[in-house]
Amino acid sequence: MKKKLLAVGAALALGIAGATGASALDLKGIAYVQGHGGHIAVIDLATGAVGRFSHGKPSDAVTVSKDGNTLFTFSLDGYAKQINVNTGKQTAWTRLGQKHCGSNYAPDGTIWVSDMKDGKIYVYDPKKNKLVDSFPVAKSICGINFSKDGKYCYVSDMPGGFISVVNVRTKKVVSKINGVGNFIHRAAITPDGKYLWQSEGNELANGKPVGVGYTSTGGSPGGVSIVDVKTGKVVDFVLTGGNPHDVDFTPDGRYAVVAVRQMPERTDSALMIVNTKTKRIVKMYSACKSCHGVQDVEIDDEIDGGRPFLCAVQVDWNRTSMPKGVELETKAQSIPTVSPKCADLK
Repeated sequence: MKKKLLAVGAALALGIAGATGASALDLKGIAYVQGHGGHIAVIDLATGAVGRFSHGKPSDAVTVSKDGNTLFTFSLDGYAKQINVNTGKQTAWTRLGQKHCGSNYAPDGTIWVSDMKDGKIYVYDPKKNKLVDSFPVAKSICGINFSKDGKYCYVSDMPGGFISVVNVRTKKVVSKINGVGNFIHRAAITPDGKYLWQSEGNELANGKPVGVGYTSTGGSPGGVSIVDVKTGKVVDFVLTGGNPHDVDFTPDGRYAVVAVRQMPERTDSALMIVNTKTKRIVKMYSACKSCHGVQDVEIDDEIDGGRPFLCAVQVDWNRTSMPKGVELETKAQSIPTVSPKCADLK
């Protein structure tokens, strides 16, 4: 298994790109980023502009409806809420489980929501806005991804570093993919259905857990493990640095959007854009600091050490402008790159 060591060098050189022209790559879409601040950040990938939807609870999981008009957010205290992105209107919180971490649409149109406290999947009906089923999977689960044919679900166990393969019809674990990482979070299957890109926080130092959320001195930088779903083998690793928590893909599969809690040498959460062929970082967006700085917002030291914690990301590639219901919008902030020559890496 090869590690793409140059990715970290590219990350440091690139800085964080908004609408600054720091990269020749042009992406169009609206990224929804769930964090611990009680709101969902909204990033226009074409301009780098940032807005938000406040919902009031620290949360880890977000899923966008198939028509792009509704956000489903799942909180760290076990609740679900729906947000209309066009009007900003929200439902009341609905109780599901205990401590939710990941979510995804199942083939039958329900949303499966993982629980990191009891290891169960909670089945949420978005039409009825209520819990309809639950079943156990592992110990502390997060990522939920379905095979292209809809027969299997790949569920990431964070501290175990393995992926449970669940038969969707029977809701039973039928096998495991071991050795995926040290401390894994959410993941995404490539559009062709062949590979699972699994975020790996790598939150260990000298074999012991370090500060969850941020890589400490002496800790191992995080990245993305690439798993061949047919063989169950890790075939590659993209070294991003920081603490990656989620992945999404452009519809053509050419680029991955990796949500990272802390960029190397930056107190920020960011979206890294990775070329899936070369496994190189080609662009980055500030997910938190670009907005917090403009609004002069400081995070209480008692909340995640006073740092912005990004968790999930999902991109609506069909929407090309900020939704009308967004609460506030800031212009993209220019953050100088260390080396402009590195900005056009592909």
